[in-house]
Amino acid sequence: MKHFTHKQNLLKGVQPPGRQKGAVLVFGLILLLVLTLIGISTMEGSVFDEKMAGNAKDRNLAFQAAESALRDGELWLLERTAEPLQTITGIGGVWQLNGPGAGDWWLNGGGPWGAGAPSVVTLAGIDNVQAQPQRIIEYSEFKKDSPDNPFEGKVYYRVTSKATGGTDKATVQLQSIYSKRY
Repeated sequence: MKHFTHKQNLLKGVQPPGRQKGAVLVFGLILLLVLTLIGISTMEGSVFDEKMAGNAKDRNLAFQAAESALRDGELWLLERTAEPLQTITGIGGVWQLNGPGAGDWWLNGGGPWGAGAPSVVTLAGIDNVQAQPQRIIEYSEFKKDSPDNPFEGKVYYRVTSKATGGTDKATVQLQSIYSKRY
């Protein structure tokens, strides 16, 4: 019967260095590569999320600026004690319906925006936006209270505003219908 020493027992199952294949090294490198790819994709997702948050903020700024211009137009109408004159050029503060162009000009991007029309009101003092918001007011119609009295009723106006956010890539256009009895 053979007796092994402690050192021989430890080395009994170990192959000599020349016969090892390096499978653990290859497995470790593949695992490292997979973890690196997961890390890179996570970073790309974070960058994408950051861009989406920036775009949402930009659009929110544009919406708030357009809303302030819309409210400014409604306040202007509220403060009038007499019905304002509507003209094709909007010189009195109110355009005739579809005056800035044929049809619903605001749908196809036409109209007075940026053309320097005197009745396009540009607000001032709005911070963090690419350009100050603008608004126009159009006369829509007069609705009589009763057929017996053609002079009593409400006048309806269409208030349209346009604004940009922190960049010119976010543009918001809003409309409201405002009525007033004179």
